[in-house]
Amino acid sequence: MIASSDILAGRMARRAAQVRPAAPDVFEIKSGQYLQINDVEGRQVSEMICFNKDDLREMLSTSHTRGINNSLMLIKGMTIYSNRRNAMFALIEDTVGRHDILLPSCDRRRYNDDYGLINHPGCRDNFFRELKPWNIDYDRIPDPVNFFQNVGLRARGEFEIREPLSERSDYVLLRALMDMVVGVSACPQEQSPATAFNPTDILIRVYV
Repeated sequence: MIASSDILAGRMARRAAQVRPAAPDVFEIKSGQYLQINDVEGRQVSEMICFNKDDLREMLSTSHTRGINNSLMLIKGMTIYSNRRNAMFALIEDTVGRHDILLPSCDRRRYNDDYGLINHPGCRDNFFRELKPWNIDYDRIPDPVNFFQNVGLRARGEFEIREPLSERSDYVLLRALMDMVVGVSACPQEQSPATAFNPTDILIRVYV
């Protein structure tokens, strides 16, 4: 079931995709269009990265997003910014209210170092594979917005990875503020509470 939204009433879906763990979707979106990211089963992290379509050197920056919003949290009404301080997305609807803009994407090195797993795919590796048509180098893949990821901070500043608060069909709705190349993943992390140890699908739709 697709989550409803009054803002989307009467709008047409230009693109829809069921995003499976380890198989991100990369697509182009125009300024003024809407991106809805749905957690199909609940308790699943969805990573999002984006680039200015007209100049791929301009990309999502979670550090600028934190700094300009003056917040460690991303909540409804805030804007997601680029490395040039330009607005990329506005978060206009959110049925969860808990997302992460602190942690980088997992990658093969992380699975090897932390879990002893060899050649386990991570979102960064998977994004790199899907971004090849745009010739984006591995080292230019930005840190993501981790939608639905529930990260706590302990008293001395340590991270505490908790199970997401999202339930079946929870969603976020974003309005694009520039023409972009966007990547959305369903995180394949099965080694931590980040996905309740059970990665599941994400559903995305782009509305005009």
